[in-house]
Amino acid sequence: MQACLASAWSLSPPVLMTLLVCFGVILLAHWVTRQRDFPGRDSFILLHLASLWWMAAAALEMSFFAAECKMFWASMAWPGIVSTPTFWAVFLWQYVNSMRTPLARSSILGLSLVPLLVWALALSNPWHGLFYGAGSAPIDASPGAPVRYQHGPLFYATAVYVYLFMAFCMGVVTRAAALSQGLHRRHYLAFVLVTAVPWVANVGYVVFGWTLFGFDPTPFSFAFTLGAFSWLIVGVRLFDLLPVARHLLLEALLDQVLVVDPRGRVIEANPAALKLAGLQQGWQGRELGDWPVFGADLQQLLDEQAGADPSLPLTLTSAARYYEVRVRAIERATRHGPVLLGHMLYVRDVTQRQLSELKLAEALALSEERLRTISSLHEQLREQALCDPLTGLYNRRYLDEFFARELSRAQREQVPLAVALIDLDHFKRLNDECGHLVGDDVLKSVAQHLLDNLRSTDAVFRIGGEEFLLILPGLDAAAATSRMESLRAQLAQIGQPTRIGALPVTLSAGIALWPDHGEGLDGLLQAADVALYTAKRNGRNRVQLAATG
Repeated sequence: MQACLASAWSLSPPVLMTLLVCFGVILLAHWVTRQRDFPGRDSFILLHLASLWWMAAAALEMSFFAAECKMFWASMAWPGIVSTPTFWAVFLWQYVNSMRTPLARSSILGLSLVPLLVWALALSNPWHGLFYGAGSAPIDASPGAPVRYQHGPLFYATAVYVYLFMAFCMGVVTRAAALSQGLHRRHYLAFVLVTAVPWVANVGYVVFGWTLFGFDPTPFSFAFTLGAFSWLIVGVRLFDLLPVARHLLLEALLDQVLVVDPRGRVIEANPAALKLAGLQQGWQGRELGDWPVFGADLQQLLDEQAGADPSLPLTLTSAARYYEVRVRAIERATRHGPVLLGHMLYVRDVTQRQLSELKLAEALALSEERLRTISSLHEQLREQALCDPLTGLYNRRYLDEFFARELSRAQREQVPLAVALIDLDHFKRLNDECGHLVGDDVLKSVAQHLLDNLRSTDAVFRIGGEEFLLILPGLDAAAATSRMESLRAQLAQIGQPTRIGALPVTLSAGIALWPDHGEGLDGLLQAADVALYTAKRNGRNRVQLAATG
């Protein structure tokens, strides 16, 4: 190295241009360090330093005249040559996956082992000749002529290692462009184009012999790539603007938001959550279950839900408040499936809404109770309006409605419809001799007797003092007469219970049929009434069918 420093050298225009590019990389690296943080920032700065090392060694190689010095500085460039694609790959992976965690020192040391090993092998080439062969020599006899290198097996092994990283870089940005959409896709497509520049430069140098100032153009292409990346990341700030905007939105939210890692530690909380918990400092990394006010409830909810996405009301144990909690799993997609990074808990105070809903529920329950009461009263009033208060039978008010319904059915189904008008025999004399209270007992007993011996389709009405009307759907003259004779005979055989003991009671009945004796209720009642009086004139305690014609 001392001999090379003492040998002839020159600041030719290519050397000055290369140094100028190096100075530009230094300024670019300094500018990047002063910008707002972005994913992969540390590895991006290391990428600048590696590229700077490579171009500085290239400038020194071009400035010296002696071939031995040129080969020495070419060997000195290898840490930068290998480190540039290495940290380039790390940076792209971190940037595409939004990984803001700085590289650990152990990781930087591990990534530097191969570049240092290659450097040692390149510097020791005069002893083993496996990196540059004996045929490496200047391309011509002119002073400072570039060296044409004869590459050995160690060179090609290193080239494979470097190309693997470059292929990985291209795969990362290509995949990101394929999976993204809209503005993000255009952003990543620009990354793809910029990433392809060093590939083109290196392939052109290796395959077609392209040179810049008689030198490998690859480091200069990396300098261009660095500048383009810096503008895409820091200038456009597409992936920096969105996190900042989301952070500002999180800060402005009135609802509480917590971010919890897989171990249950709170790593992020917005001001609303800190205010509710009464915390100002020392909270980051604290177990969720240890958070004041609502931590234990949230941890229990997380344990019960097991990664689901619930929206359930949460009642705090230390305050009469209601909270709606949403849990969102934070995952990262990998080749082996999603990897859980943590959970985001969104806690909204819904106390006013919950209290309003409770009040509304109480009001609705009260309204329903009142409605039921009103409906019951309405039904009772209707029953009272349609039923006879003494016997409980339907009265004349309900008769028209019921008969109209049965007549419509009889007309539709073409079946007969019979009506029977009943009058209790000598009821006036019973009232005069035994009193009206006993007469009322008789009326109630007869009404019950009729109800007990009718079909479910029949109906009985009290239409006057001791007068009853039966409507018998589906019965013709013979069946109606038989039914009424059975009722008459059973009543005559059994004394009716009263307050003064059992009393004998008989009835007389007149039967009329639709449509033989009338088309409507009035016509049928008139025909049945005539038949009833015929039964009474013929001795009472009998059933009479209305005459036809």
